[in-house]
Amino acid sequence: MTIPNHYQADYTVRSYEVDTDGRVRPLTLLNYLQDAAGEHASRLGASVPALLKMNLTWVLSRYHVHFHRFVPVHSTIHLKTWPSAKEGRFALRDFELVDGDGNPVVTATSSWMLIDLTSRRPVRIADHLPDLPTVERRMVHDSFSSLPIPDRFDCELPFRVRHSDLDINRHVNNTVYVDWALEALPPSDIGRYRPRTIEVSYRAEANYGDRILSKTQFSSEPEPISLHQLRRESDDREVARLRIFWSRI
Repeated sequence: MTIPNHYQADYTVRSYEVDTDGRVRPLTLLNYLQDAAGEHASRLGASVPALLKMNLTWVLSRYHVHFHRFVPVHSTIHLKTWPSAKEGRFALRDFELVDGDGNPVVTATSSWMLIDLTSRRPVRIADHLPDLPTVERRMVHDSFSSLPIPDRFDCELPFRVRHSDLDINRHVNNTVYVDWALEALPPSDIGRYRPRTIEVSYRAEANYGDRILSKTQFSSEPEPISLHQLRRESDDREVARLRIFWSRI
């Protein structure tokens, strides 16, 4: 049987997946991306459970997500995803989400590493998954250069890693980092903006019990933009860096 190089799925926005305005949350859309990526990887024979038997696992390195619209509750979203490139130790995966009328909801690209669980180091994907297909179509063209570090901080919030934050790899799930960043906006700006673009650089694992400090720099001119840094308090290790472009509501 031939496994399709694309994976497609429909998602219906549930009442517990919307914000106070009844619109789908950014984190909900990121969860859809993660779910579809996992489902497609499973069909390609490269799921996390399958890789764990080889002492390997996938780790998300970068995200670049454009939000075109936040649809209301009960909307149906059609998602399509595919592996878009293999670049040395990185596998790229792109996404396209549209609403029931075909209007764009999200376009995104992501970069993943295959990690040896003993050494905790990345390995060459072609050496372990030589038959992993690619479709040369990019929804977002990004070379994934380094994201800027904030030169000041307008808001800081601490978070303790809970059991519910952990994924199958027993470290913090990738969407939780974004949640920590969004929660650390200055209080005066929460509710005035919605994210237009989110870029994430995942830099280290966070584990159960870790205390994470989420620091934010927010500027409203010439356009609303925030820079975020997440650091583990015990060793001051940077675990993630984000840049978010915002639209005024």
